[in-house]
Amino acid sequence: MRFIGIFAGLTLVGALSAATLSNPRRVGTGFEFSVTGASNAIYAIETSGDLQNWRAVVTNRQFGEVRMISIPASAQEEFYRARLLQRLFTGALGARESITFQGSGARVDSFDSRDPNYSRPDGSFDPAKARDRGDIITSSGLTNSLSIGNAKVYGVLRVPPGGSAILGPGGSVGSSAWVNSGQFGIEPGHLIEATSRVFPDAELAKGVYVTPGPGSVGGTNYTYVLSSGHYTLPELRGSTVVTGRATLYVSGSAQPYTIVVLREASLDLYVGGASAAVELSRMVNESGNAAAFAYYGLPSNTNVSVATHGSFAGTIYAPAADVTFGGGGNDEADFSGAVVGRNITVNGKLNVHYDESLGVAGPEL
Repeated sequence: MRFIGIFAGLTLVGALSAATLSNPRRVGTGFEFSVTGASNAIYAIETSGDLQNWRAVVTNRQFGEVRMISIPASAQEEFYRARLLQRLFTGALGARESITFQGSGARVDSFDSRDPNYSRPDGSFDPAKARDRGDIITSSGLTNSLSIGNAKVYGVLRVPPGGSAILGPGGSVGSSAWVNSGQFGIEPGHLIEATSRVFPDAELAKGVYVTPGPGSVGGTNYTYVLSSGHYTLPELRGSTVVTGRATLYVSGSAQPYTIVVLREASLDLYVGGASAAVELSRMVNESGNAAAFAYYGLPSNTNVSVATHGSFAGTIYAPAADVTFGGGGNDEADFSGAVVGRNITVNGKLNVHYDESLGVAGPEL
């Protein structure tokens, strides 16, 4: 539909949102229209003057299938559409193609940082309160796109229709009762074939980006000091400290020596270079909140190497990248948060603790 003046065009984006926009009407100096879509879904209402460049004007979540949208009217002709927003992290590990566990000793489980019944008082993972919602997801229907090996997975394997998984002799997937009782294989009902989960490309956050400089915080000298704002670098090396709510875009490679995110701070790190290499023991997230450290691999970021030593809380969203967790030997690492990649390979004794709060209040696209 197309309307001139106060009423703008309403468009249908069926493949992306399964939503229809209808019944536009003038209300005072603004206008409103209906959106019919999925119940309890989150829709971003976007506007464009040329059907090429879109910007969000309102985000809406309602339990009903039909919701009413009210927005100020524009003085010029515009088009509107609804785009379904999905939480990026609905499981511990997600991949467009494959997930492979090599070696032995890996474990995947969950906790809830919002609920002290399932976390420590500060919201961090407590082994005594571990849960079994550490789901593993792939968008690929290829045979054995999930190779669990001898890992212990406290959760569900989710594959597209026709997808499958393969386990080693010591592998176990299921509820806490199933895995803890020494059962092997997949517990009935814990391999689910459903509509393929879509992992869209990461998009660089909008903002005015400036170059950060060096500084001293707490008596320590850093190559870069980030306060609240948007920053950009051609490559990331050396040491970085984050004191506020910072966004950092690295157009080239990222191989930081160390990154420290102070307790009340947060970092969204966008990497556009082909490769990135980080070592968990040198990534310090003082709050222990996974949402306070977010790595976003843009479509050109095709390789992420994570050296697994020590413990870390954060998220990795790099759906175009091969994400490899290394270490091996007797090294054991704890990763609290969630990971999405094109292909994910886990070597050695990696424990992945999915923070269930990411599936409710985490980032979305």
